[in-house]
Amino acid sequence: MRGLRVIVTGASSGIGQATARLLAARGANVTAVARSLGPLDELAASSSSITPFVADLTVEADRAALVGRVGDVDVLVNNAGIGWLGLVEEMPAEQVQKLFAINVVALIDLTQRVLPGMLSRRRGHVVNIASVASWVSIPPLTVYSATKFAVQGFSDGLRRELMGRGVHVSTINPGPVATRFGARATFEDPRTEHMDDSRMPGVPASMVASAVARAVRMNGLPGYTGIAVPRVLGFSRLGAVPGLRLASDAFAIAFKGARASSMGGG
Repeated sequence: MRGLRVIVTGASSGIGQATARLLAARGANVTAVARSLGPLDELAASSSSITPFVADLTVEADRAALVGRVGDVDVLVNNAGIGWLGLVEEMPAEQVQKLFAINVVALIDLTQRVLPGMLSRRRGHVVNIASVASWVSIPPLTVYSATKFAVQGFSDGLRRELMGRGVHVSTINPGPVATRFGARATFEDPRTEHMDDSRMPGVPASMVASAVARAVRMNGLPGYTGIAVPRVLGFSRLGAVPGLRLASDAFAIAFKGARASSMGGG
């Protein structure tokens, strides 16, 4: 990876931060993107190969400025994303729009902005952080899952568009990761504002970062275009197969039953 020019979005913490650190340690020149300068400065202080860039990726001008600043991009890691825990009928409309703006629209727009240069040089790699929720949608992550289904569908289609043109597309599909995702997903829901990271156990963010590095290193080889983290969660794809949805349906029934009990509904 030595000398590769890399953009990592959502780099202030969690998966993005771990990925920026790892790729920089392996010789890449990383532009780390987030909305908050403080965490980015701390990250940049850890490596001379990391450059901080403050941007709100829901703002088109910020996305344009980012790509303009970096110039020729060799690897784009679309990691920035948010979640929301709750039932669809309880979700504010503005939160639906926010999830799609960050998780889907910004990801597609950044990809469109780096693709012309990659195609002209006949090399490049787009790595999209998807989720096991890209394959099976269960409450209370229905709308979040919809955004990740969109990321997966976009990535699969783009990969086929780019075959034989020197540019590769990979998805990384983590299950639960030990980050602040859970707390942030519920922060704007007053019922669960107190939620902390200890309630969202999972694999370390470094494991997901390693999968990103592996995808880039293997450069689009079969078996590395979609990497579940941990690998065993790749079986989640079966949740989208008709007739093999019993596990996800059973989980949904259990969730609704537990929620009804906790709210005194039976």
